[in-house]
Amino acid sequence: MNKVITGRDIGDTWVKAMQYLQTVQFEAYNLIAEIDQPIINDQELHQKLNAILRELGDQPVETVANTIFPIGLIDSMKNRQSFYSRFMALYPTLRKIPESSRGTYFGRLVAWNFESSPEYPFNQVEHTINKLIQAKQKKNRIRVRYEMSIYDPQLDCNMTMGFPCMSFISVKIRGEFIDLTAIYRNQHFIQKAYGNYLGLSNLLRFIAKESGFQFGKLTCIATHAGLGRIDKSNLNRLLLSDEQLTLDL
Repeated sequence: MNKVITGRDIGDTWVKAMQYLQTVQFEAYNLIAEIDQPIINDQELHQKLNAILRELGDQPVETVANTIFPIGLIDSMKNRQSFYSRFMALYPTLRKIPESSRGTYFGRLVAWNFESSPEYPFNQVEHTINKLIQAKQKKNRIRVRYEMSIYDPQLDCNMTMGFPCMSFISVKIRGEFIDLTAIYRNQHFIQKAYGNYLGLSNLLRFIAKESGFQFGKLTCIATHAGLGRIDKSNLNRLLLSDEQLTLDL
């Protein structure tokens, strides 16, 4: 059965999803998280989660988010082509890191087919932005043709665990806004979901700004959602918003 979680921002939605997982033995199928204002990030909750992740030896929220959108590379860039070029200069080095040996999410988005054609990869993000710019200029807009793939059936068909957990991204026009939906085959909520939401929010912000649309809503569909790896004492130290979430693990 599908479960829809709606929240006002990244932190609020993540908290509500965690609370729901508490009620269903810590895992669920087709957990749909709808974030009304993904531009808002709860910094206090963000840092509390990072403290727990450090103790567990897991990646911080920012590292997870940067695999989807490396926001630090764009700060000093004059235009998006420079941003892409800077990322592509770093991408071969990133691929030497064991965790990224098969690519990153942003790599799949801006350098599809990198393995077979590293000099001429296909930039799905740029193609999507250009289609949105074209739509922006038309009175009768096509709202539903802005899709980006992560899962590659040739590269990933025999994978059982690990990258890529996100499979697909869809962008839709809603009036003067654009919304983004991401589909995950599996999503761990302690280790990954908050960073996933933040990274997708940054990606949506970038596409909206570059295409001339306003920043819309974010939806994540976890076809399988799990709590992730954490012990009871650490989880009980994690304050979510203004209340403490206590799970009997």
